[in-house]
Amino acid sequence: MVSRKLLGTLRSKCLGTLLAALTVSALVPSRGVAQIVMFSTAGTFSGGTGTTICSATQCTSDGFTLSFTGSGPANYLSPTLVDLGDFMTAFAPSGGTAGLTAFTGVNFVLTITQTAPAGGMSTFTDGISGTLAYNPSSSSLVWSPTVQTTTIGPVTYKLVLDNTGNFNINAPTIEAGRNPNSTSLKANITASTVPEPTTAMLLLPGLVGIGVVAGLRRRRR
Repeated sequence: MVSRKLLGTLRSKCLGTLLAALTVSALVPSRGVAQIVMFSTAGTFSGGTGTTICSATQCTSDGFTLSFTGSGPANYLSPTLVDLGDFMTAFAPSGGTAGLTAFTGVNFVLTITQTAPAGGMSTFTDGISGTLAYNPSSSSLVWSPTVQTTTIGPVTYKLVLDNTGNFNINAPTIEAGRNPNSTSLKANITASTVPEPTTAMLLLPGLVGIGVVAGLRRRRR
């Protein structure tokens, strides 16, 4: 027979162990297990008004060309900063000079196709506006996506933009070998993670002990 005093002592110790484990798990956050994210991207253009003419792959205006080269497929270990592709600007100058040239009515869609950790597809879309010049090179060309974050399965993609919510596209440059000129579009990715078993391991002794006490109490009856 197990005495009432011994049962009380065992129960107190088990509850103490359980309380300590809960306290530790609350104070020390689980780091989780990072996940591999695999995706590729592609960009398409549409619209264009006035001197701006767009096909799916590029837009042109008075000798300037705007295009996009997608990325991937590539693997990344989240969370991290990733490359979503590059905007490219180019110009074939006549006489080496060009004034400010506007891109009007341009729409751009960035498509992300994810294959791991879960398959899916999502897009960022909105207008591109502004002007380009070649000599001296300058640009006010920006892409202004209204939605800046998207989620595919457990993975969140957040675009890296300036403090006004725009992505600034570099102008063609007069430097040798730099025409066309590229601007890398980036995003921060995070994936929901599987918690480490730390909390469960901490709780296990207390839970087992409580089960033992309950079993002894039943035997006394």
